[in-house]
Amino acid sequence: MARRIAVIGLGNFGGQLATELFRQGVEVLAIDGDSATLEDMKGRVTDTLQLDATHERALAAQGLEELDAVVVSFGENFEATVLTVMHLSALGVKRLLVRATTHRHEQILNKLGVSEVILPVSETAERVARTLTAEGPLDALVLLDDYTIAEVNAHDRDVRSAVGSLKLEEQGLRLVTVRRPVARRGPLAFLGGASAERVMGLVGNDFVLERGDVLVVFGSRKDVERFASER
Repeated sequence: MARRIAVIGLGNFGGQLATELFRQGVEVLAIDGDSATLEDMKGRVTDTLQLDATHERALAAQGLEELDAVVVSFGENFEATVLTVMHLSALGVKRLLVRATTHRHEQILNKLGVSEVILPVSETAERVARTLTAEGPLDALVLLDDYTIAEVNAHDRDVRSAVGSLKLEEQGLRLVTVRRPVARRGPLAFLGGASAERVMGLVGNDFVLERGDVLVVFGSRKDVERFASER
């Protein structure tokens, strides 16, 4: 069954993302308040819907909580972003990704409980689309010949285990490094919570994993997806 994803806000980034997801076989519902923008998207997505997403009742009537994911991409209109995020969080959508245009906006979104924030300065629509269509909890950079460098969330059962116990090489994988969340300190700590991170460098088999760690691994896409599906 094809994945079903809504993209709210069809500016340059949102439009590219919706088109790329549809190209990858996703059922895409494109939502925007501008009829001309939606007309331009016809044939490039599964369906379109003209809607002001800041209106709670109108948004609630669309059944977005039944979809696999919802992406909010309003660009510079951060007030609309915050209102829409609040409404979607109240609906209990399964997965929420939100575009931010500044790191300060990213911090505020983290404080609102958004764990997946897109910064288009460093994220392309194609890369975000791969994240949304990947099997398992991973984010990947596909290289030539279907090899990839991917980020895989450590499972709860991995906590307090040494990296060697994962037996990565037996699964055709190499560990590049580990990313670890750390608490922010200083006058702006209340904004970002624990959204800062530390790259742990080259780690050996005796390196002990902690809750929230992200494994950066290298291998074939098939091997990476199999490993991620087990986390």
